[in-house]
Amino acid sequence: MAKKSSAPAAVPVAAPVKARKPAAAETSALSPTRLRASSLLDTRVIYCGDNLEQLAKLPDACVDLIYIDPPFNSNRNYDGGQSGTDFWGETKEKRAFEDRHENTKAYIDYLRPRCVQLARVLKQTGSFYYHCDWHASIAK
Repeated sequence: MAKKSSAPAAVPVAAPVKARKPAAAETSALSPTRLRASSLLDTRVIYCGDNLEQLAKLPDACVDLIYIDPPFNSNRNYDGGQSGTDFWGETKEKRAFEDRHENTKAYIDYLRPRCVQLARVLKQTGSFYYHCDWHASIAK
C-alpha cells in the first residue's frame, strides 16, 4: 500500500526522477572525457524539497557546480496571477511566492544558512554561480 503524501492536494509533489545508469566507459557528446558515477551521491536523481532540508542530507564536498536563482528581495508578491499580476504570462501559474523581506538584513539572514550549506557541499575545485539583481544590493 502506497504512503499518502502530507503535501496539500493543490501542491504538486515531485518524485525523484531516475535516469539510465551510464556505462563505466561511456563518454559524453559534449566532452570526450569518460563519465563516471559519483561515489558521494546519486547523480541520477533530482532531489525535490526545501533546499535547507535537502542540503543537510548531502555529504561535504560532493558537488562540482552550484547555480542558484533565489528570490531577489523585489518586494513583490508573485501570486500566480490571482491579483492580475501574472509575472510569467501563464494562465495557470503554479510558481507563486512572496518575495518580501522586512529589510536587507532580513533578506541576508534568510539566504545565509543556505549559502553556508552550499559552501559545505561544494568541492574545493567546484564553481558557484549566484544569480541576483539590483534589488538585493539596495539597502532598505
